[in-house]
Amino acid sequence: MIHAAPVRLVPGGADSVSVLVVAPPVIADGHVVLSGTIKNLGLERLIRFVGSLQHTGELALTDGQRSGGLGFEAGRVVGTWYGTERGLPALEAIVLALADADFSLTVGLPGERNVDLDEDQFVDHFQQMTARRENVLAAIPSPAVVPRIVDGPHSGQRLVVDVSTLRMLVAVDGHRCVEELADGRGLARTMHGLAVLAEAGLLTVSAPPSATSAPVAEPKGQVGILTTLRETSAATRFLLFGVFVNQLGAFMQAFLVLYLVRAGLGDGPAGLALGAYGLGAVLGTLFGGEFADRLGRRPTIIGSMACAAVLTVAVSFLATPHTYVALLVVVAGAGAMAQSCRTAAAALLSDLTPPGRRVMLFSMYRIALNSGGVLGPLFAAWLISTSWNLLFWTDGVTSLAYALVAVLWFPRERSVVDPAQAVAGGPTQSAGYTAVLRDGRFLLYLLAMLANVVIYTQYFAVLPLKIDAGAYPAMAYNWVLALSAGLVITCELLITRKVQSWPATRAASVGIALLGIGLALFGAPGGLLLLLSATVIGVIGQMISGPTMLAHPGKVAPPAARGRYIGAGNAMFGLGGALGAPIGVLMWTHVGDGIWTICFIVAALATAAAAIALRPANPKKRTHSTQEPQA
Repeated sequence: MIHAAPVRLVPGGADSVSVLVVAPPVIADGHVVLSGTIKNLGLERLIRFVGSLQHTGELALTDGQRSGGLGFEAGRVVGTWYGTERGLPALEAIVLALADADFSLTVGLPGERNVDLDEDQFVDHFQQMTARRENVLAAIPSPAVVPRIVDGPHSGQRLVVDVSTLRMLVAVDGHRCVEELADGRGLARTMHGLAVLAEAGLLTVSAPPSATSAPVAEPKGQVGILTTLRETSAATRFLLFGVFVNQLGAFMQAFLVLYLVRAGLGDGPAGLALGAYGLGAVLGTLFGGEFADRLGRRPTIIGSMACAAVLTVAVSFLATPHTYVALLVVVAGAGAMAQSCRTAAAALLSDLTPPGRRVMLFSMYRIALNSGGVLGPLFAAWLISTSWNLLFWTDGVTSLAYALVAVLWFPRERSVVDPAQAVAGGPTQSAGYTAVLRDGRFLLYLLAMLANVVIYTQYFAVLPLKIDAGAYPAMAYNWVLALSAGLVITCELLITRKVQSWPATRAASVGIALLGIGLALFGAPGGLLLLLSATVIGVIGQMISGPTMLAHPGKVAPPAARGRYIGAGNAMFGLGGALGAPIGVLMWTHVGDGIWTICFIVAALATAAAAIALRPANPKKRTHSTQEPQA
């Protein structure tokens, strides 16, 4: 039966289709089981066919320039997306822009749930959209065409339009295509409005100057870095740029202790101040998730970065024994605001990214953070040569710059995902973090994340102590750091390009296991070559698992609680970093090289936890009330 075997649909004529079995009758999660083209087949027939297979999976659609898709659960459509759009608006965008696209069905990956319609309701909506399609395409044939205002006299017929359509008319400049005008408005809404204006004789359309044959789409799961960037919205690219700029100037955590010691506060008070910053950072991730869901991503980023700018600059005026209590409060607040912004930014990135691209985009997010973190100290050294206060003033300026990026380029909507389209009975805003705590599989993911970060922290907490106590060259630890940073910056995106097609369970499990093996090798007898080899193994493990683990909360969270899920994940990351160092140093003091064996055991437990937490759930066991997530 074709239900059990991967197949390829091939048009056999205007009204026929051939089904070819192209693989053995084994279906594994994360594997493409259907592929082909919609042309001469029809989108409605394809959706009905996929539904009849009763699969849980993701039907991806692409024409080489645009992409969208539908998520199925046991054959029922539970989610749709087109670029940054979700729900029924995304479905209509697909009907308008991707009716002749190529498709592929991947089992085990249904993505987020944003549609809650029974089969009859879905078919009714779909048929209404299809009926409107011909009228729209007669006036606006493609999202790639460029609308232009018609010069000269118009008919005297009175035209009544709403404010949104009038704004579209004002936005038409003769240079931007329909898809660019639709950014932030929605493609279907934009095409309908422009069609009304074109039918009234106010607009005409022309092909873009660079219009050529569409490029061949890369296979799903092997999409390249540049292709992914081209497919993303301008808001996504500016978000990544803002993350890099902000991290480039994020000096407080790295230099706070040195600054306060030089200001005469002493080692103890300086260390306590750094602890206050860490505590604020952990709490900020949780507050950031709450604010991102209640107030919106953009307001949270703008507000937290504006507050962080003021608080960071204030540190340079409070670094005295007489204002120490106020300094602790300000430092904790600065840490909270910085991490609150990071949580909201991750939630926005998840909103803006189609499910099939999240692993790659979150890898780019990690690269932006790591690149800023590597270049930041070099920038700081130059600033310190002039004045230590410049560190905090520059940190404040970069925070304001990030806020300005958010004001100018981030979507103004409360959220790309409309909470009204969330699954009935799912978590709502009023549920707070209670919904997160009720999600048993996600709690297991949080434990895996915490354990992963605790053992990874030993690269920075215990490894330098081991190198200092052993027969290694004086620069050995610097070589380890340089090797780690170089691998991440140069290789992570290339590795992610391959890993993004893996099931989440495989990526997380293999990555954490390699990290554990790398740490275990630090305890084996050997010289510098073994030290560097172990570093390579562990860092490769982090590059394999990191983007998948980072993207997971946004992937499985209900739309109305995505910020909280991401905030909880970020809180575990921060807590692991805060606990990892003191725990590691204490264990090194008592068991020496035995700590590396303990790290391996913890990694094995974290691997098992991640394998369970990130595996696709059995759709038959899921209910709307529990909202058990799927990886």
